[in-house]
Amino acid sequence: MKKEDLILFLPPFLWGWTFVIVKNGVSNYDPLSFIFIRFLFSIIFLVPLIYYFKVKITKNIFLKGFILGILLFFAYLFQTIGLRYTTPSNSAFITSISVIITPFFNFFVSKSKIKTQTFFAIILSLIGLYFLFGGNFQKINIGDILTFICAIFWALHISFIGHFSLNEESLSSLFVQLWVVFLFSSISILLTNKTILPIPKNSLLDSFIVAIFATIVPFYIQIKYQRRENTIKTAFIFSTEPIFANLLEVIFLGPIYTIINYFGMILIFFSSLIAQRD
Repeated sequence: MKKEDLILFLPPFLWGWTFVIVKNGVSNYDPLSFIFIRFLFSIIFLVPLIYYFKVKITKNIFLKGFILGILLFFAYLFQTIGLRYTTPSNSAFITSISVIITPFFNFFVSKSKIKTQTFFAIILSLIGLYFLFGGNFQKINIGDILTFICAIFWALHISFIGHFSLNEESLSSLFVQLWVVFLFSSISILLTNKTILPIPKNSLLDSFIVAIFATIVPFYIQIKYQRRENTIKTAFIFSTEPIFANLLEVIFLGPIYTIINYFGMILIFFSSLIAQRD
């Protein structure tokens, strides 16, 4: 396994860990305000690096970063709101379906051929979802539905990063994306009359943590190293995220999942592997 492959495993581990943190952060705080604070911290942490490395943002980088930022905003919006109503493991495994959706967007974005096994993976993932919800789709709640919408935007984001970042500076692209998410969250708060203050201590701490370990570090790695890898391979590596999420959720929150639930998780995970098989 190449060095780049190993490094790309760090983002899914960090994202898996922060599912639990975000769940706690939005338990008694508005999700949109949480996103605002999270990306405010992210920008603050990134500014010194921008000055240190003397990063320049060209018109080309700005335009591509703006598109990626819009996709990123909606992915986080639906995922964060969804986490308020569903479990970290459900959120992570439903989000992982983005791996299966990615090839379809690659077909339109990069003219990549859709492999036959991708269609089989879709069927397998649907069966996996059935067991994830305990063999009853009526158990699906609004949080699960919002998370599925989030998966669509994640797939778009992965696809466009693979299409855009081949010759781009990773740090400048990341900076533009974070600003776009911050801008859109600010506008959304104004339009919906949300209040940012007061901020619960746990939400403030959680937003601080995810700003570093679920935003700055993972996305810098993704943008920097994904351009050296195949888009589908990157999506495959990121498919390990729900495994980390479930493991850490069980360790820190101690939920009880049935054998049927875990069978569904296994099917979803293997469906993502099948979708990436050459």
